[in-house]
Amino acid sequence: MPIRLSGLSSGMDTESLVKALVSGYNVQKDNLVKARTRLEWKQDAWKTMNTSIYNFYKGRLSAARLSKTYNLKKASISNSNIAKVSAASNAVTGSQTLKVTNLAAMGYLTGGKISAKPDKDGSTKVTGSTKLSDITGMDSITGGSLSVAIDGKRTDINIDKDLNVNQFIAKLKDAGISASFDEGNQRFFVSAAKSGKDHDFSITANDADGLKALQSLGLFTKNDKDREEYNKWASYADAANADELAAVKQAEYEKVEVKVEDRAQAYADKYNDAIAIMDRIASDDTWAGLQPAKDKLNQDKTEFDNKYASFKKADGSYDTSKMNETQRKEFEVESKAISAQESNIKLYEDSKKTVDATKDYVKFDKDGKAIANPEDAKIIAEVKLENENLKQSISDRLDAKVAYSVQMKAAYDSIQDSDGAVRIKGDDAIIELNGATFVSNTNNFSINGLTIQVTEKTDTAVTITTEADIDAVYDNIKEFFKEYNTLITAMDTAYNADSSKGYEPLTSEEKEAMTDDEVEKWEKKIKDALLRKDSTLGGASSAMKTLMNTAIEINGKKYSLASFGIKTQGYFDSGKNEKGVYHIDGDPDDTVSAGNDDKLKAMLASDPDVVIEFFSKLSTKVYDDLGKRMNSTKLSSMYTLYNDKQMATEYSSYNTKIKDKEDYITRMEDYYYKKFTAMETALAKLNQTQTSLSGFFS
Repeated sequence: MPIRLSGLSSGMDTESLVKALVSGYNVQKDNLVKARTRLEWKQDAWKTMNTSIYNFYKGRLSAARLSKTYNLKKASISNSNIAKVSAASNAVTGSQTLKVTNLAAMGYLTGGKISAKPDKDGSTKVTGSTKLSDITGMDSITGGSLSVAIDGKRTDINIDKDLNVNQFIAKLKDAGISASFDEGNQRFFVSAAKSGKDHDFSITANDADGLKALQSLGLFTKNDKDREEYNKWASYADAANADELAAVKQAEYEKVEVKVEDRAQAYADKYNDAIAIMDRIASDDTWAGLQPAKDKLNQDKTEFDNKYASFKKADGSYDTSKMNETQRKEFEVESKAISAQESNIKLYEDSKKTVDATKDYVKFDKDGKAIANPEDAKIIAEVKLENENLKQSISDRLDAKVAYSVQMKAAYDSIQDSDGAVRIKGDDAIIELNGATFVSNTNNFSINGLTIQVTEKTDTAVTITTEADIDAVYDNIKEFFKEYNTLITAMDTAYNADSSKGYEPLTSEEKEAMTDDEVEKWEKKIKDALLRKDSTLGGASSAMKTLMNTAIEINGKKYSLASFGIKTQGYFDSGKNEKGVYHIDGDPDDTVSAGNDDKLKAMLASDPDVVIEFFSKLSTKVYDDLGKRMNSTKLSSMYTLYNDKQMATEYSSYNTKIKDKEDYITRMEDYYYKKFTAMETALAKLNQTQTSLSGFFS
């Protein structure tokens, strides 16, 4: 940058002169900035409008096509003390009988009262800090362990007598059961986390010392089933019963023995299933092969990362809280699309691996479908080795069970029930619906569209009545038109907005000359008119209105919305942007039509099938048309009504033009300053010469 001398010799305001010389270029730049700002505002306006359209399209409009939206049921019961009921759309209409024979219960153990060895004050009270070794009866135990089983999980707990009561409770909780100790009543309380037989728990001893510990801790309750089981298995230790034990082992083995035919069929099924998955994925029009799919995924991920780079956190995740609503919606749609791509590629690769791993174990029919090959030597050898290991494992397990039962039989016979211990086993709820028995581990049942929550047992049957829920169907239709009216009004308001001719985005200097309120009103005037007379918006609005007026033939008769008492106010009676707004006759919330006869409810009661078919077909027409308009093109993204890609390109072009213009202005300023500096230098030399000459002649 040249040295800038501001009128030292000439006395001219050089900076003002330069500013004036480049003012024309600055005006050009300002016009570009204004155009970019207007475009940015229009992008935001379209994003907001598109989000509203898309939400209606994927939400209420999409649902309106489905019969389940209208085929709603309600259920009632003759005695609400017995159960609460509700009905889904697939529930059978009519009356059914219900009898509750049992309620679900949670497994529970109220421990027997225990005590500690007397302390120095003579107290025998057990507290959370009392060591297990100080509890009465624990002094004779040298080791041992317990086993807690719940929800398919088994956890062993070693009897460490240095543990205190609180630490022992912590181990029970870690094993998956709820446990506490009541110091006031000197008892342990143990329960399952869920109700039902399958969620019940057991606390059993792994050895004799473990059994004694259970009794000392008040957690032991005898039952005949345990006694019979120990006696039965202990008897197999007698040599005279060796053949009987061998027969038991063989029976256990035969239950799980692997068949060569089954294994061969399993290989064929795996191959065919994998091929079917690959064919299904490859049938997608967008699938052009594994490597092209990977290349497209990488490209989409790169574009996605670039688009949302500003929201990316250090750990690689994205902070959606900093996104506006439109950005968040787009982020969710695009991230789900990428996840779907990744899933398809992974599934295809995994299926290909399965095909490669199984193809040598099967035969193929004339159509290329895999069939079982039980003569395959590799399968035969594989099954043989697996069965040998299986038989040995069963034999070892049952031998161990016999040895354990011998020990436990002796210990079981030597102890008594814990004082006051009570065991309530987890139980299932059992009901009879129309004479058929159903079982649940909770008091809740879901049967053929009915949801039943039983609350009380009954000896006699009660009646459940299921019928069409006209009010719910009516509300669904009402909500559809509520959302439709809101959307069409917003579209027409934007399309019919007042002109903002003569209004342009303000420069910084222009804003400084106005109040904040004036700036806000000025910009609102522009923003409100950004979609005025937009052909894309107008086309979509007109199409929706036209399609909503469509007559649909059902059983040889034509129906329109007016047939159901759903009408607009007409062109002349409607408000400026409410010409496409529908009113439902008899709707108490609508001041326009509240006083009219309710045709819709009458039709729902008399001929619901016609109502369902009409609204399903009508909404499908609107859905299909709107979907086509939101298809992706070279100029627009998927599910986007407007040319968002084109706008993004234009925005980028404006950025380039503005940058180029700013660089040019800088170069011109430097040029003019250089010229003025040269002039000032020349004038300075001239003044110096004149001064020297004056001195010479004076």
